[in-house]
Amino acid sequence: MTESPKLKRAPSIRGRLFGYLLLPLAALMSLAFWADHRTFVTPMYDTFDRALSRAAIAIAAQVHQGNDGTLYVEGPDPGTLHMHPPSGAHLGPPPPPDGDITDRHDSSLRFEPDNRPLAWMRLYPGARETLLYRVSLPDGHTIAGDDGLPIADGHESDNVGYENATYKDVYLRVATYHTSVGDTPVLVTVGENVHHRDIVVRRLDSIIGVSDGIQLLLVLVLTLFGITVALRPINKLREQIAKQEPQSLQPLMLEPVPGEVRPLVESLNTMLMTVRDATLAQQHFLTNAAHQLRTPLTGLKAQLEVLADETQDTAQQERITRLQGSVDRLAHTANQLLALARAEPSSHGPSDFVSIQIDALVGAVIGSMLDRALARGIDLGAECEPLQVHGVYWLLHELLINLLDNAIRHTPDGGNITIRCGRQNGMPYLEVEDSGPGIAHAERERVRERFYRAAGSDGQSSGLGLAIVEEIARSHRAHFKILDALEGTGARMRIEFPSHG
Repeated sequence: MTESPKLKRAPSIRGRLFGYLLLPLAALMSLAFWADHRTFVTPMYDTFDRALSRAAIAIAAQVHQGNDGTLYVEGPDPGTLHMHPPSGAHLGPPPPPDGDITDRHDSSLRFEPDNRPLAWMRLYPGARETLLYRVSLPDGHTIAGDDGLPIADGHESDNVGYENATYKDVYLRVATYHTSVGDTPVLVTVGENVHHRDIVVRRLDSIIGVSDGIQLLLVLVLTLFGITVALRPINKLREQIAKQEPQSLQPLMLEPVPGEVRPLVESLNTMLMTVRDATLAQQHFLTNAAHQLRTPLTGLKAQLEVLADETQDTAQQERITRLQGSVDRLAHTANQLLALARAEPSSHGPSDFVSIQIDALVGAVIGSMLDRALARGIDLGAECEPLQVHGVYWLLHELLINLLDNAIRHTPDGGNITIRCGRQNGMPYLEVEDSGPGIAHAERERVRERFYRAAGSDGQSSGLGLAIVEEIARSHRAHFKILDALEGTGARMRIEFPSHG
């Protein structure tokens, strides 16, 4: 016997909506991060470039032309050139050709930008960075500064050009200022290590990433809250279906149902109406058939009794007795068919359910079945505690009648039958225990089926008694259990009602 494959559990609507929204929101976050990066980093780079251009202009102000037409850079003291206020520049000896940029503070002109942009001061308070410079002619001849410092090609506005370059294995940002000293064009180039810019960019990207991440988290929380609120009508529909009585086949309300779910609910209502109509038709057929059988059977039984009184032949008497037994069984089957039809959950509504005193019901049923038990010498007793359940009186009466009928049929003469009711672990219960042969475990499910007779049956049963019990228990949301007797052999039929019943 091959096992049926396990069905994969479909994701919930909430999970699907959240998943469908998460990917676009993540993509939007990435786009927003890129846009913020471009929005903030580009002006920041422009600020750095303007600082370089001001440094180049400050150096250009120190370039003069001598009487003989040669160009030179002058300053009052050796050291560094300050941008604000300008204090001049001083030249040292030419730098060694293979020296390291970071170690040549005394071999070439450098300066400290005291008027750094405000944003730079905020991110790096007290930072002191050195710059490289070069004063050269358009033909490449260096007048002062680092001879190998790259020159930015072309120039943008304000006669300043910018370019990224590598000098002595150091990545630089250079700005070249195009000016004239006298009639001689001069190029003033300033280079700055981009390390500080990278630090600022990384910190700025971190701030942008954290900010966008917090915004995404807030959007996801609000989205999840919105999805939960939007799905409330579906949850209310689920609660409405769960609260509906099992015997009720009434259509569901359409007023609180969203438009997307309305076709599903309408189809479900159509199915419920179809099932209700089919069930009602079946019940009407069984009821009519049972009623139609009961009338002629009653007449036939009466005629057999008259015939038995008029007949003196012993052989005829035996035949009439067998006919009477067959008619009684047929009448019993007709009555049980009628009871089975009336026990269907859809045959009664919620208004039929009332509070029922089970111990009083047990007393009434024992009174109606006592003569039959005494005729076979069966000790019929009860051990009942006061108990109330919510149910239909005539249905529970029919349930107990069938349980007792089944017990009497299978209990040998002189046996015992005990009816119990009460609460066990807070669960209301009703049970009938007999001292008969019991029911094998393999047959305890099959005896609930209609017209099934267990092994060892005397042939008098119609096979509907326990099926009726099962239907009545189901209509009361109760559980019908077939157990072993507490002592010795026998069966114990137990009905466990809902704890709130």
